[in-house]
Amino acid sequence: MKKKKVTKLWQGKYVSVRDYEVVDAIKKGGLRITHNDDVMDLNPEELKSLQPSSKSFQSRFKGTYKLIDITFKPLTEDPNQQRMF
Repeated sequence: MKKKKVTKLWQGKYVSVRDYEVVDAIKKGGLRITHNDDVMDLNPEELKSLQPSSKSFQSRFKGTYKLIDITFKPLTEDPNQQRMF
């Protein structure tokens, strides 16, 4: 699972992820986004359904990328804590 830490949310509810990060996360089995103490997990099927914006941005180093805006919905349970049955 690929991990991404974000420091701010766009419009208070969206996380912007670059398209090549999503492709890499699909290969690694999912994406875990952390913002402050909140965590959101996305599985590969959810990542495949996301559409990038139409605008391309020039990378500072090499190539171009597009942004994918994801509504940040944190988990209600701690992912590191096991459930008791």
